[in-house]
Amino acid sequence: MASFGYWTAAAARALDRDQTPGLRARHDDVVKVQVHCRRGGDPRTFLIGARWLHVMRVLEHAGEDSERRWRVRVADGREFVLRHDPDSGDWRLARVHARRA
Repeated sequence: MASFGYWTAAAARALDRDQTPGLRARHDDVVKVQVHCRRGGDPRTFLIGARWLHVMRVLEHAGEDSERRWRVRVADGREFVLRHDPDSGDWRLARVHARRA
């Protein structure tokens, strides 16, 4: 499985402007996101900045007792990795992939 890192707050602001950031993640700047889920627990929509993004497809799901991860694709083709901590209920943006050509 690929390693997952956290994006900075500046990267999240760039994402809100529909830009793909070329930044390395720093673990001290965690970006929490608000997520609405389907009945089965998969993410349906999530909020980055002031924009709600609709999940078009769940590409991958990995889960452990302490953390669950989803790789999802949104309508404009970007892919996001979202992490969920079931103990705290927190969701975090873990990774962003550029639009597929």
